[in-house]
Amino acid sequence: MCSMPRTAKTTKQTAAACYAERHAECQDLLKRIASRLEQHQKVQAQEPANWGYAGDLGRITEELAYVLAGLGDRSAVDQKGLDY
Repeated sequence: MCSMPRTAKTTKQTAAACYAERHAECQDLLKRIASRLEQHQKVQAQEPANWGYAGDLGRITEELAYVLAGLGDRSAVDQKGLDY
């Protein structure tokens, strides 16, 4: 079953329903990532000489490259020379 809370009734969820739920969750996470990325940029603009913000994005771009590869597009991991 999908990652739904257990209830007293036992109901079977279809793969399609679980996929739709997880797809919606991914869409929500992407919106939240975009919002946090904008906020990160505003904070960085207040300290443009601070390399920590660039370091944050270096790690994040690697993680996003792995996410993209997980969806079938290895171009970013290959471009960065990451193991996948």
